[in-house]
Amino acid sequence: MTDDGAPVGNPTYMGDIRKMIRPVDIEHMLDPNISGGGIQLGTYEGVRANALRIYFRVKEKSMPPDRPWSDAWVETFYNWMRNGYPRGQGEPVALAMLSAPSAAGRVRRNLKDLSGPEKAKVKAAFAGMMNRDPGDPQSYFALAGIHWLPGGGPAIYYCRHHENAYNPWHRAYMLRFEDAMRSVPGCEDVTLPYWDITDPDIPPILWEEPFESYEVPLQLCPLEGACYPPAGSSQKYRTDRYPPAQVWQNLIERKVPDLVKGALANSWWELFDGWDGDNTHRGIISAHDSGHNSCGTTMQNQDVSAFDPIFWFFHCNWDRLWWKWQQTYGATTLTAFKTHLQGVPDWLDDPVLNLLPPFELRTRETIDLTSLDVDYEHPLTEAVPQPRPALVGSLPAGRSFDVSPRSQVSVRVKDVNRLEIPGSFDVSLWAGDKLLGKIGLFQPTTPKRCATCRKSGLASFDFLVDQADLASGPVHAEITLLARDGSEVPFSAARAGNPTINARLLLQE
Repeated sequence: MTDDGAPVGNPTYMGDIRKMIRPVDIEHMLDPNISGGGIQLGTYEGVRANALRIYFRVKEKSMPPDRPWSDAWVETFYNWMRNGYPRGQGEPVALAMLSAPSAAGRVRRNLKDLSGPEKAKVKAAFAGMMNRDPGDPQSYFALAGIHWLPGGGPAIYYCRHHENAYNPWHRAYMLRFEDAMRSVPGCEDVTLPYWDITDPDIPPILWEEPFESYEVPLQLCPLEGACYPPAGSSQKYRTDRYPPAQVWQNLIERKVPDLVKGALANSWWELFDGWDGDNTHRGIISAHDSGHNSCGTTMQNQDVSAFDPIFWFFHCNWDRLWWKWQQTYGATTLTAFKTHLQGVPDWLDDPVLNLLPPFELRTRETIDLTSLDVDYEHPLTEAVPQPRPALVGSLPAGRSFDVSPRSQVSVRVKDVNRLEIPGSFDVSLWAGDKLLGKIGLFQPTTPKRCATCRKSGLASFDFLVDQADLASGPVHAEITLLARDGSEVPFSAARAGNPTINARLLLQE
């Protein structure tokens, strides 16, 4: 946005206001030692909270001192306040920018695009790690155990889900695993490939050794609950997975490709990430959880999911999708990333909340992936998403909205007490005998012992459905526990805290 021309009559934060505030202005105003400093101008919430203060300073031309705003900019900012501080949506970059060659030392690629020798090297890296002593911190067993149940003693639960740290923590995890792959002799330049979960052509190599399954060398026991394998068993636990056709069928039934596309079409972090302050399950975390529940009995079970070799290709893809979102909306640096936050950036700035144990990387250090010398080669057929219009359930009375005859309805299954459900589960929405949608939640079999689970113990699930579909019959929701033995067990709403169902028509401003 240039500092000339006519004022903008209907500005938004994403489209106009954030572009008027430079990184140097943000840094300057964060300094508590300057007069009037100590305020956050790098986020929507920070600018909105200080809007009057900003307006009077720019109107009197005292801020910023080296580049006073033009009268057009001052009026644009006033119009933004007058209109109720609309957030708006960011504009995606051109597809060519995402396809440009990378200068990073590690460029992760689609598993299906690797050559024969490249696939052989990835196999060699996995096999080398699997053959190491389980006590070796670079062994497959030790690294998989970081995600939930390590062997040889009481479990230490590190993995982070359903919070802002989910993507940063798993980015650090993929880097640690890739470093271990490179420690295998002959694999010093190998990179971890990704499995594009939206592609129906699932690479058959995932069902070849050493990726088909993994025999866990030691017994895994949580602090409470059953062990893997069961106590007294002479056998070892071996990971299990559905065949490719069933995996894809499950992904389609849970609408995982649509969830991915929808997440990428939102330029706001909370809507992309999908787990915001109201604990509603949506966005990329919903696609991730539903993807876990689609793959098989091991991947459904957070206790042991990382021991299934498909886990690593699966999670490399979620990291890639986060990076693609960052590239698409220009959120690849810490300062730029913060402008995409609806809430406060404590989880990026606070010295304690910023930690990602057991990794040395801090959350803020994971934002710029290229600073870690890592990049991704995205599928050429994967288009840049077009941003969605903002759909809301309510607006200030002074604002106008449109309702299309084809407008969707948001049906929310609200306040499922996930802590009472011993393992991963699906919530499905029905109209009579017609399945309107199914959303998975991925969690351990002992959620009450999981700190991140307890922080969001009441979970809500949003289903976007066509109005006509709701007329197919009485609308109701069902909860299905995905048991350890692979069975699907109905779970009563009464045992899950008696969640409610709310429906509202979505409005477009």
